[in-house]
Amino acid sequence: MRILFDARSVRTTTGAYILNGLTSNWVQDSRVERVLAAVPRRDIRLPEAVEPIALQAGSWLMHVARDLPKAADRCGADVIFCSNGTGPRDPRTVLYFQDLFHFRRSDGLLPLRGQLFESGRALWRRFAAPHGGLGVAVSHVIADEAKREVGKLPVIEIPNGVDTNSVRWSGEHDTVYVAGGTGSHKSEETALRAWARLARRPPANLLEIGGVEPASRRADLVRAAQDLGLGKTVAIHGALPRDVYLAHIAHARLVVSCSRLESFGLPVAEAIAMGAPVLCSDITAHRELLARGGVGATFPAGDHEALAIRISSALDGDSPRRLTSTPLGWTWKTRASEHIDAYQSYLRA
Repeated sequence: MRILFDARSVRTTTGAYILNGLTSNWVQDSRVERVLAAVPRRDIRLPEAVEPIALQAGSWLMHVARDLPKAADRCGADVIFCSNGTGPRDPRTVLYFQDLFHFRRSDGLLPLRGQLFESGRALWRRFAAPHGGLGVAVSHVIADEAKREVGKLPVIEIPNGVDTNSVRWSGEHDTVYVAGGTGSHKSEETALRAWARLARRPPANLLEIGGVEPASRRADLVRAAQDLGLGKTVAIHGALPRDVYLAHIAHARLVVSCSRLESFGLPVAEAIAMGAPVLCSDITAHRELLARGGVGATFPAGDHEALAIRISSALDGDSPRRLTSTPLGWTWKTRASEHIDAYQSYLRA
């Protein structure tokens, strides 16, 4: 089997994580002859043994409609893997659905130009997807969205892999780590309001909010913390180097996600895999992850009073249940193998 990974859309940390996780394990699978990556930009780093195919960085539509299928023909690819859920009108296409925002843009989070682009992509997806080979969704919530849009294209669920570099939770610091991110749906302000309500917060405890981007969002949260009188009991960080990010989770007494919308919930999955106690907003993606691990606890999304009660209990020693060993089958090696199983079952020869 020859797999061509469409790397044009790899612009984020999560995108690079998926690219490396899948391709570095595909090249080690005996059923795979070659793994190639279509790279219109030179700044994309590929794992060793993944072969780059340089494409012109033209328009997005010409890329998916013409350039990508031609590249697949040249290298004899059996699979055209498209990690952004949009690909060619081609039976070799595998659409990877890992972002709910491909389907939900009615909340005005994008400027007009971005909304028009997403609308154009949705129209192309409805036109091309039914003629593809397979859709792979990372969770039940996004599988449901994809099935409603892509017609007769079969859609199966294979979660993202999790790689924590063998880091394990210790909980040795008096900190609560909040998984932040890009966009208001991360709802980090819920954690700030909960922190302000804790009646017996020891002075040594610190609320750390990580991954908050862009800088303007960090500035807004800093102002909110000041308005709540939280002083030096809160630290707000932007995107962190991976080893630093994992260390924050490993050292925290409790890991919290307040997000109102997730496709998968990678920070939550990583915290679970590391053995950290996890407290999450009660949304479908979070419930799915906690159920898979048989761990954690939830609170109603946006309810800072309920969150405050949960945090207080955890700091007093009543933490959510956690895993004491790495969960089986959550690795990228396993997920990459499951992908190959699916390609052999669904793609037409």
